[in-house]
Amino acid sequence: MTDIRTRFAPSPTGELHIGGARTALFNYLLAKKNKGKFVLRIEDTDIVRNKEEFINKQHQDLCWLGLRPDESIFWESGIDTDEKNHEYYGPYRQSQRLDIYQKYIQQLLTEKKAYYCFCSPVELAQEKIEYIKKNKRGNYQYSQKCLQLNEEKVISFLQEKKKHLIRYRVPQKKNYQFIDLVRGQITFPGSDIEDFVICRNNGIPLLNFAVVIDDHLMKISHVLRGEEHLSNTAKQLVLYEALDWNPPQFGHLSLILNQEKKKLSKRDKETSQWQLVSQLREKGYLPTAVINYLLFLGWHPGTTQEFFSLSTAIASFGLTSLHARGAVFDLGKLNWYNNYYIQQLSLVEFGKHAWKIFWKEYQLSQAKKEWTIQIALLFRPQLNYFQELITLSWYFFQEPREEKINLDFSELRKISQLFSKIEQWTEENVKKSLTSIEKKFFSSIRKKITGENRGPELAKVIYLLGKEELIKRLEN
Repeated sequence: MTDIRTRFAPSPTGELHIGGARTALFNYLLAKKNKGKFVLRIEDTDIVRNKEEFINKQHQDLCWLGLRPDESIFWESGIDTDEKNHEYYGPYRQSQRLDIYQKYIQQLLTEKKAYYCFCSPVELAQEKIEYIKKNKRGNYQYSQKCLQLNEEKVISFLQEKKKHLIRYRVPQKKNYQFIDLVRGQITFPGSDIEDFVICRNNGIPLLNFAVVIDDHLMKISHVLRGEEHLSNTAKQLVLYEALDWNPPQFGHLSLILNQEKKKLSKRDKETSQWQLVSQLREKGYLPTAVINYLLFLGWHPGTTQEFFSLSTAIASFGLTSLHARGAVFDLGKLNWYNNYYIQQLSLVEFGKHAWKIFWKEYQLSQAKKEWTIQIALLFRPQLNYFQELITLSWYFFQEPREEKINLDFSELRKISQLFSKIEQWTEENVKKSLTSIEKKFFSSIRKKITGENRGPELAKVIYLLGKEELIKRLEN
């Protein structure tokens, strides 16, 4: 059996989106299930929009999720792994592979499978307008006008440094087909594929060409990617045939949809703050929960099992369990998973996460650490993500505004004096004092000292507020 090598190949034009994270996850699982390699390749040929910071952030997010690549630009520098006992297939950044691409572009030009196109953008736009006007339909394809140029004219234009593209000449009378790992057999008629551009005037290849060269030379055996890339597969199959190479096995994953069953967009108001992995990290989601949730966006184990660690996901993963139907992004389900994993944390781990959130918000002194962890524990059962602690526990850090309650000042004074008599301020002594107060007053006391109608056990809230702060709030 061929060694399984998968890849995740993001462009550094933004941060890691949950759709990209899911793609990386499935490729990682497929590689690890088969003792293969998971490659991170950077497709950075979009010079205008690329930012180096996005490469670092995407790598950090992958590692946070546990999806550490076996090979990448970081592996080259020794960051990702100490093991370099397998073959090197780099560079893993497309901008460092331009000489490699030029070799194969020249090969296609020599074999007359590709040709120079000197049409300007204005000419191409005008050609499209005239085509639609004449044919009354919008499935325009390039007219192959420059294919008719003789060799002398081409050489003359090149010597004049006339701007140009390089197009691949698509055989029109052929069908291109493959067995999609998710969707079954798919066929692309050659007549539907125009002579597409493979290289720009500046010598930088277009994505579909570079991807074919990279996947072949890096010996990528399987390509799992989003459904939106399905149309690219047609052009890539054409190029594989032109270069007399066997293509990898392709599988196109289901779209991730919003609640309206439309493709998930950064403009979706309800979920826009939860679509980047970095946003989930900042909000205090756990990587185990994010992985578990993403696993079910396009895959099903065929059992009722709902909780998977990364290791159990590797053991259970199989291509036959991938499905093509759209997967709805359900924030409630993500929160359900995260709440579950929060409850599984040890007290020490829970305290670390809680303190990190509180310190970032309030810049508290180390002396306050244990106190804030005790506050966090009050809300642990209901916690969806750690950032929620700030909104749930606000009244421990600032006095609530004056609220109307069903207690007059004299009653409040009596209650205040009752607590002021406690010599040892312990939770047990607070509970004893509360037993001498009629329960019908509890809601008013809570409203007075917290500004909220409900919350954790009142005795615990009073104890953690502290004697001095409690009396101040009761008598204010």
